[in-house]
Amino acid sequence: MLAAAPAIAARAAAPAPELDAVLLHESMTVSADGVTRTVTYRERMVRRDGHVWIERVLPAGAKRAEAGDAHAHAGHKHFDFDAAARHVTNDGGKIGVEYVDAAQRTVVAVPPAEYETTGFDGSWDNAFYITPPSQLKRLAAKSKPGPAPGTRWYEQTVGAPRAQGVNRILWSDALQAPLVVEYRSADGHASRKLTLTPAPRAKAPPWRQLQSYARKEYADYLD
Repeated sequence: MLAAAPAIAARAAAPAPELDAVLLHESMTVSADGVTRTVTYRERMVRRDGHVWIERVLPAGAKRAEAGDAHAHAGHKHFDFDAAARHVTNDGGKIGVEYVDAAQRTVVAVPPAEYETTGFDGSWDNAFYITPPSQLKRLAAKSKPGPAPGTRWYEQTVGAPRAQGVNRILWSDALQAPLVVEYRSADGHASRKLTLTPAPRAKAPPWRQLQSYARKEYADYLD
């Protein structure tokens, strides 16, 4: 355990590279009445120095439906934070977040007091690394080499009364990001998995393509 600590500290201190990736989210729950529910969706991630962009990947049909819905509600105050792209920034330690609706060509700035309301936990490290390297320190005693050079599995047993199970992380030193983050409950009734797949580098970061978008504040959408 003591020998592993310096290696983990070195990983945490290493500069993180730029990253373009697709995040696959999968979850499964089995209810008390025996019904199994599964949820699957993908997100595009673009990570640069001081910027993280997360955008839901929608099928073509869904994009057409979204555009039609935006037109139908053009006269109403409405913004779907769940479907909008999230742009998190870090300017010298000052964290900011804005949401981008491409269909309505609108950017909405959100104040810190409303982060939780829109689904952002306020953590730059969580946004930038998905799993912060600092969290790996707690799992170093239960780690083993991964399937490729520079990768390593980390495991943590969860003993909370309502969340007993196992967390596993496959970490990539090269990407400074997890390739897999998964949880499976001890009774097999719940599981969650995130799989990161590197993608081709974007020619231009998406946040540099917002010059013509309308700029609004979160308060503009309050009733």
